[in-house]
Amino acid sequence: MKIAIDAGHGGDNSGASGLTSKVLEKDYTLKIARQLQVTLQKAGVQQVFMTRTKDTTLDMPQRIQLLKDYGPDLLISIHLNSAGVDSVKGTSTYYRYIGFKNLSFDIYKRMLELGLKEYGNTGSFNFMLNSPTEYPNALVETLFLSNLDEEAKILDENYQQQMVEKIVAGVKDFLKDCREQ
Repeated sequence: MKIAIDAGHGGDNSGASGLTSKVLEKDYTLKIARQLQVTLQKAGVQQVFMTRTKDTTLDMPQRIQLLKDYGPDLLISIHLNSAGVDSVKGTSTYYRYIGFKNLSFDIYKRMLELGLKEYGNTGSFNFMLNSPTEYPNALVETLFLSNLDEEAKILDENYQQQMVEKIVAGVKDFLKDCREQ
């Protein structure tokens, strides 16, 4: 099993920022991605590929080429969401093709076990990394940095690890379902 992890944003592209802490999405997607890498390896996945391992600028064509060269069995892209108001919160997952819906939905169901608000599992999502691929992939919007409560959660390393464990559980659910079919 070869799993690729994309830590969203990076370098010149900082992504969202926290309301009070001013933390940057690019920094926390990388933290979560690193924790996900370690947790997957502890779960027995020997080949885990990271599109970035430091704060570097990679455009989408570069990321796509890295993924094509690596040839993963599946891809998880980690992000943090943002909205114009503090009242918006929750977790969401995204997929492009209906054949990959189960992966994103299995991760979504597990993330909801953390008591997060449902923000949806959305299909036909036009994200560059999930459009040219032939392997299951999901974009995970873990929390809203623009929500004070969720901003506090993302700053908590224990909570980050809980999210990572839910993502891994969702991947395991997906793989179990694949084996049973």
